[in-house]
Amino acid sequence: MLSSILVFSTLASLAAAAPQPIVKRAVQVVSNCAVSGTAAVTFDDGPFIYEQAIAQSFDNVGAKASYFLNGNNYGCIYDHADEIKSLYASGHTLGSHSWSHPDMTSLSWDQIHDELWKVENAFIKILGVKPLYFRPPYGNYNDLVLAALDNRGYKKVFIWNQDTGDASGVSVASQKALYDQIATQSPNPQLILQHSPLSETAYEVVPYALSKLQGAGYRVVAVDTCMGDQGEWPYQWIGQPQQRDSSWVC
Repeated sequence: MLSSILVFSTLASLAAAAPQPIVKRAVQVVSNCAVSGTAAVTFDDGPFIYEQAIAQSFDNVGAKASYFLNGNNYGCIYDHADEIKSLYASGHTLGSHSWSHPDMTSLSWDQIHDELWKVENAFIKILGVKPLYFRPPYGNYNDLVLAALDNRGYKKVFIWNQDTGDASGVSVASQKALYDQIATQSPNPQLILQHSPLSETAYEVVPYALSKLQGAGYRVVAVDTCMGDQGEWPYQWIGQPQQRDSSWVC
């Protein structure tokens, strides 16, 4: 218990730290996979109710997904703890997408840290790990955001080179057409943006996407794998998962 308190105290204290001079940071901004023949399909804005369905489609074909999770967006992260544990145990990669999905470039130094540490706190409680990968809401970041991420030990910020537009209401037919186009680009690597809290994405687009990508010869892998030697284990191990208590609320 004492070690957990110390961890949370450290995370919280970082949130109140004074900003450092803005300099070139070690955190790497990634807009595409690095390994030829790989495609990483990434899912933002969860957890909600469709992550398991998406994972099942990936599991059925021996592929891995990447989920960038909010703390309190479509639903509270603690209410989906069991599903998150299952995704983690199945080898799908989980990263942070901020706590409440703000435009991070509109926030102060302390507000940025608050958005980050709340998600880290949830990961530590649910999984016993701290995420080292981040996807900024709307793809927006600036030097202050990168400095805060570096301050907190993050390794990579993932953007994308292909956006299906599902969150903007792009039709299923148009999303499938994009995957048809991507299939013609093999073996050029791909880093694809989708959103998990959408039933059409989960049940119509994902199965089609996996069929087209694998049919074109792509290995559909998580973002850490698609970076090859530039990848790494996407978490910092903190300790054992904790038991649910009254603090597991948003």
